Amino acid sequence: MIGLHEVAKLSGVSKSTVSRVINNEYGVKASTKEKVLKAIEECGYVANQVARDLKSQKTNLIGVIVPTMSSNASAQGLNGISQVIESVGKHVLLANSQMIHEKEIEYIKRFNQKRAEGILLFATHVDAELVETIKQSTVPVVLIGQDGSLFNIPSIIHDDLSVGFSAAQRLVEAGASNIGFIGVNQQDIAVDQCRFQGLQQYLQHTKKGEPLFHSRGEFTIESGFQQTQQLLLDWPQLDGLFCATDRIAIGAMKAITAAGKIPGKDIKVLGVGNDELAEVCTPTLSTSSYAFDLTGKKAAQMLLELIANKQTEVSKLVMGFESITRESC
Repeated sequence: MIGLHEVAKLSGVSKSTVSRVINNEYGVKASTKEKVLKAIEECGYVANQVARDLKSQKTNLIGVIVPTMSSNASAQGLNGISQVIESVGKHVLLANSQMIHEKEIEYIKRFNQKRAEGILLFATHVDAELVETIKQSTVPVVLIGQDGSLFNIPSIIHDDLSVGFSAAQRLVEAGASNIGFIGVNQQDIAVDQCRFQGLQQYLQHTKKGEPLFHSRGEFTIESGFQQTQQLLLDWPQLDGLFCATDRIAIGAMKAITAAGKIPGKDIKVLGVGNDELAEVCTPTLSTSSYAFDLTGKKAAQMLLELIANKQTEVSKLVMGFESITRESC
């Protein structure tokens, strides 16, 4: 297999110089770069692709940063992204931030170093550090799931406020009058704050009072279970529960059952996301469904337009949702 040694020997330079040319580093003379590129072209198909990328300044790589590989939102979103990106001859570079905000920052910088042509970020939240990192990026960045438009960052978001508003209406119409909310980290504007605000606004608008509580946990079934165990002790009058995600809601129903109550009868429960587990848990979970696959496609299309300089204004697209009624509400 052809390596740096053969390219260096053919071009008459050191291996370190070949490496600097391949990585497009500063400080290599134009004449030297030309010799190395010529040698690369003579070394075979793979090296020839590197040469073409260097000459055109295109890598055909799109960086995608997800918060977790196991979520329904990430899986479906990636499916939509991949279809669009691959249809135009480009390829996805995938990074998993593991819900760690610092890793999102790190991967944006790393994708810039790898000369990705653009970046799609499923952001956990938006803060000053993230905004500054995106501003310093040499390639366009599109946020998915969090609104960065106030900072002139292109974004595609879900209508989380309306989802919360709808959830409150559904719970009240199902007979609930003492309604609580289990969210996540308060820095997550979309999943925690917007969904709670929608719930609160409906209750205020219809003069039903305030939510009993705004609890916060993690994006897991176990967290939903633990949160609800304590909440049932603190709020025995609870008869309606809105959870920020389906997995939290599934854990909550488990805790309700363990406490001797019946989810869907004694306490109405709603989630968000239409996770595949929502159809197989007992009782089946009522929820709100987002078009994650379509969201991924729209985000990829938005990014490709930015790469092609076809967008002159910052874009924000708000995606709708569908209410799914099952046994829990």
